[in-house]
Order: sequence, then C-alpha cells, then structure tokens
Amino acid sequence: MTDSDTDTGTTTEMCVPMDYEICDNGVDDNCNGEIDEVAPYEICDNGVDDNCNGEVDEAADQEICDNGVDDDCNGEIDDGIYCTDSDNDGIPDADDPFPDDDKLPGQAAGNLVYAHTSSRLFTMDVNTYDIVQIGQFTYDQSPGSVTDIALDRWGILYAITFNDLFVCNPNNANCYYLADLPGGSTNGLTMIPPGVLDPNDDTLVAIANSGAWHKVTLIGNQAMFNQIGSYGPGYSSSGDVFSISGVGTYGATDKSGVPGADVIVEADPSNGNVIKDIATLQGYSGVYGLAGWEGKIFAFNSGGQVILVDPDQGTYEVIKTTPNSWWGAGVYSVLPQ
Repeated sequence: MTDSDTDTGTTTEMCVPMDYEICDNGVDDNCNGEIDEVAPYEICDNGVDDNCNGEVDEAADQEICDNGVDDDCNGEIDDGIYCTDSDNDGIPDADDPFPDDDKLPGQAAGNLVYAHTSSRLFTMDVNTYDIVQIGQFTYDQSPGSVTDIALDRWGILYAITFNDLFVCNPNNANCYYLADLPGGSTNGLTMIPPGVLDPNDDTLVAIANSGAWHKVTLIGNQAMFNQIGSYGPGYSSSGDVFSISGVGTYGATDKSGVPGADVIVEADPSNGNVIKDIATLQGYSGVYGLAGWEGKIFAFNSGGQVILVDPDQGTYEVIKTTPNSWWGAGVYSVLPQ
C-alpha cells in the first residue's frame, strides 16, 4: 500500500505483512526483509505451500521435537514417541529400554570409544588414546562372555554374549537381559545410524562369522535376525563393524588369499557389501574390535594392540600395546557435538 505525507508531498511504500510468504512471486509478503524465503516446515491447514516444495498442507511423517509446530498435522504440537521422555534422562521413550527410570540405561560419554575383553569394559580417549577400565561386566541374569558391543545415537550400549542380548550401563558395566539370540555364530554388532535402514532411528545389526549382515528385531524376549546382505564373495567377518553418520561404515574382515592379516574394509551400511579395501594389517589377524571417529579407525587386536588406521591413506600404526585380549568395541552412531 502507499502512504501520502501531506506535509512533505512524498509518497512512501509501506509493507503490509501477510501471515505467510508466497513462493516465487518476487515479493516480501510477510515483511521480514527477505523475498521468497522458504519456511523450514509446512504449517497445517493454511492452504499455503509454506516450504515451497510444490505441495500444500502436507503432513510430515514424524513430529519434529521442540520446534513449536504441529509437523504431522495431528492437532498436537511437539508430541510423538521421539518427543516424549518420561524420565527426563535425555533418551526418548521410543529408544529407552527403561523409559520410567532416570538411572537406566545410562549414557556413554563423548570423545570416547568403548572396548572390551570377554569380561571387562574399557574406554579410550579419541585424542590422547588413554585407556581406562570401567569395570567387570555384571548381569541381572544369564551371565556370559561379551563377544561385541554397539552404541546408538543416544549413547545406549548394547552387548551380545554367545547366547543373549543385553543393554549395559556404560558407566559401570552392569548389564540387563533383553532377549535370547537365535542359533548361529555371530561375532559382530553395530548400530546403523538413522536414515539408512530406518528413516528416523538407529538399526541394530549383527554380523555373522560368515560375513552375513542381519537386522535385529526384538519380539518379546526373542531377538529375530533378518539377513539384509553380506560382505560379498571372498570376505568373512573377523569380528566387528562400526557405522557413524557422516563418517562411514567400516568392518574388520578375513579375506580369501590374505593369510596372517585382517583387512579393514569400507562397507555399504544398507547391505554390508564391501565398497573397497582400506588397509591390510599385516601380522594382526585377530581384530575383534573396531571403532572410530572423524578421520580415524581404531582396530583392537586380540593380542592387546590398538592400531590406528587412516581411512584415507590406508596407513596404520600401533598406538597402544596392552595386556588385554580385546573382543570388541563400539562408538556412537551419531557423534556427540
């Protein structure tokens, strides 16, 4: 609209704000100083394509927490299973094995990877490489030897023995039974980050000695395995995999025709297929634990060595020699910021 100033004889163009921005009309409709900016989300039932994706009033598949918007257009703001944290422990109920207990399951610390022997849990600082013992694994039932661990994006630590699946407190190594494992030999466990096998959540994957990858689903107290792929011909599992959003997915393998050495590979997180070999660790054939960070792969060998692998150059060096017979390792699926 225009406003005439009778004293000066000038005419000033004034912006009359609308409730929303109209896409691609070259006008600052909502008078915020920006023209044709795209809203980060769709507003329900206003008859406008707020996020300028060509659809009007479409509902999101999942509510986005704490943005003050009814993203899924169900009439409620910031609701949904990933927005509810009944015990206020920082883990949403949907991923919390103990949604009403703020002391459990415990959360892993940042800037650490976790490694273990068959009976004890340790941490290693990703910068100084200092190793600290957390303690001996204890069990509320069905004690056993821990063959591998995996951490999700919240820092929940899962562990498998030869027979069972547990969730363990990363602060004291106390483990709580979740389910029986199906038959077969499994020596690797990892969490695949959100956006790969599940659009919104981590997916627990077990790796068989043969190199087959299995999605793990809990039905009551039974863990069900559904094969999603494998490393491919010529590769079997040495003992572990880790997968970090924005970093990559890497596995420790036994490769046909390569005696006396484990081969670290990059793998496709959706099916386990080997993308390429990263490094052949000559003299180290017991890499049962694998973890990493940005630009780093940590190989935990059963002989006690911790080997730093450069994923870009394929070079490696022993950074720690310990008396521990390493059986596994784990790291956040989404690195804490």
